[in-house]
Amino acid sequence: MAKQLIAKNIAADAIHGDLKQIERDKVMRAFKKGTLQLLVATDIAARGIDIEGLAYVVHYQLPDKDEYYTHRSGRTARAGRKGFH
Repeated sequence: MAKQLIAKNIAADAIHGDLKQIERDKVMRAFKKGTLQLLVATDIAARGIDIEGLAYVVHYQLPDKDEYYTHRSGRTARAGRKGFH
Protein backbone atom coordinates (compact mmCIF):
# COMPACT_ATOMS: atom_id res chain seq x y z
CA MET A 1 0.00 0.00 0.00
CA ALA A 2 2.74 2.48 0.97
CA LYS A 3 4.66 1.78 -2.23
CA GLN A 4 1.53 2.49 -4.30
CA LEU A 5 0.97 5.79 -2.47
CA ILE A 6 4.60 6.82 -2.91
CA ALA A 7 4.37 5.98 -6.64
CA LYS A 8 1.52 8.51 -6.83
CA ASN A 9 3.75 11.17 -5.21
CA ILE A 10 1.96 11.01 -1.86
CA ALA A 11 4.21 11.54 1.15
CA ALA A 12 3.72 8.15 2.79
CA ASP A 13 5.69 5.44 4.51
CA ALA A 14 5.01 2.23 6.39
CA ILE A 15 5.81 0.53 9.65
CA HIS A 16 5.61 -3.21 10.15
CA GLY A 17 7.12 -5.98 12.19
CA ASP A 18 9.98 -6.63 9.77
CA LEU A 19 11.51 -3.18 10.32
CA LYS A 20 14.27 -2.68 12.84
CA GLN A 21 13.35 -0.43 15.75
CA ILE A 22 15.63 2.34 14.46
CA GLU A 23 13.76 2.26 11.12
CA ARG A 24 10.34 2.39 12.83
CA ASP A 25 11.54 5.31 14.94
CA LYS A 26 12.68 7.18 11.82
CA VAL A 27 9.30 6.71 10.11
CA MET A 28 7.40 7.74 13.26
CA ARG A 29 9.53 10.90 13.64
CA ALA A 30 8.78 11.86 10.03
CA PHE A 31 5.04 11.29 10.56
CA LYS A 32 4.97 13.27 13.81
CA LYS A 33 6.89 16.16 12.20
CA GLY A 34 4.41 16.26 9.32
CA THR A 35 6.93 15.18 6.69
CA LEU A 36 4.61 12.27 5.87
CA GLN A 37 0.94 12.74 5.01
CA LEU A 38 0.03 9.09 5.48
CA LEU A 39 1.34 6.29 7.64
CA VAL A 40 0.54 2.72 6.66
CA ALA A 41 0.82 0.26 9.54
CA THR A 42 0.20 -3.42 9.92
CA ASP A 43 -2.23 -4.61 12.57
CA ILE A 44 0.55 -5.41 15.03
CA ALA A 45 2.58 -2.24 14.42
CA ALA A 46 -0.54 -0.04 14.70
CA ARG A 47 -1.07 -1.05 18.32
CA GLY A 48 1.98 0.89 19.49
CA ILE A 49 1.23 4.15 17.69
CA ASP A 50 0.63 7.21 19.85
CA ILE A 51 0.20 10.37 17.78
CA GLU A 52 -1.03 13.64 19.28
CA GLY A 53 -3.97 15.07 17.33
CA LEU A 54 -4.41 12.12 14.97
CA ALA A 55 -7.60 12.90 13.05
CA TYR A 56 -8.28 9.70 11.11
CA VAL A 57 -7.61 5.99 11.14
CA VAL A 58 -8.54 4.24 7.91
CA HIS A 59 -8.91 0.47 7.99
CA TYR A 60 -7.77 -1.13 4.75
CA GLN A 61 -9.02 -4.45 6.07
CA LEU A 62 -11.31 -4.69 9.08
CA PRO A 63 -9.98 -6.73 12.00
CA ASP A 64 -11.61 -9.99 13.02
CA LYS A 65 -12.49 -8.83 16.54
CA ASP A 66 -14.54 -5.77 17.50
CA GLU A 67 -12.18 -4.83 20.32
CA TYR A 68 -9.28 -4.53 17.87
CA TYR A 69 -11.33 -2.17 15.70
CA THR A 70 -12.29 -0.06 18.73
CA HIS A 71 -8.71 -0.04 20.00
CA ARG A 72 -7.29 1.20 16.69
CA SER A 73 -10.05 3.68 15.89
CA GLY A 74 -10.02 4.98 19.44
CA ARG A 75 -6.66 6.57 18.70
CA THR A 76 -8.53 9.58 17.32
CA ALA A 77 -10.40 10.19 20.59
CA ARG A 78 -7.75 10.25 23.28
CA ALA A 79 -7.38 12.56 26.24
CA GLY A 80 -10.88 13.99 26.11
CA ARG A 81 -10.93 14.63 22.37
CA LYS A 82 -14.06 13.75 20.43
CA GLY A 83 -12.49 11.78 17.60
CA PHE A 84 -14.06 10.88 14.25
CA HIS A 85 -16.03 7.86 13.11
